[in-house]
Amino acid sequence: MRKPLMVMVVAVMAAIGHTAPAQASVNTVDMPFGMAYGNSTTSGTIHFTDGYTASVSGAVHAASGLRQVCAQGVNGSLTSGRPLCSPYAFEGGPNQTISGSLRIPVAGGVQRVYITMYDEYNVPLAREFCTRNGCTRER
Repeated sequence: MRKPLMVMVVAVMAAIGHTAPAQASVNTVDMPFGMAYGNSTTSGTIHFTDGYTASVSGAVHAASGLRQVCAQGVNGSLTSGRPLCSPYAFEGGPNQTISGSLRIPVAGGVQRVYITMYDEYNVPLAREFCTRNGCTRER
C-alpha cells in the first residue's frame, strides 16, 4: 500500500509543479566595493565563486586629474597575475569601467581582492581589500 501512495504523491507534486528548493553554495558571494579619494570615486561588485575565480565589475569616476582602478586577487602569497585595470577616466569625462575575472588555481581560489585607485602617475591614491565577508579600507 505504501508504494502506490508514494507514487501518487510524487505524481501529484509533479503535476502541480512542486520542486525541491535550489541549494545555493555558501561560498559564492557578491560583495559590493566602493571608495573615494576627494570627489573621485570607484564602485562595483566582486563575485566570489566556489571555484578558483572572482569576477570584478565596476567603474571609476574622476573629479580631478586622471583616475584608474585596478583589481588583483590573492591567496596567501599567490596572486592572480597581472592586475585587471580600467582605462583612465579623466576630469569631466565619462566613467571608465573595469570588468573581468581573477583566477588562482589552488585550493580556495581567490580569497582576497585588492582594489586600488591610481592617478596619472601610477601613484596609489586609495586602496581597499575585499573578502567574502566584507571590504576594509587600507589607504
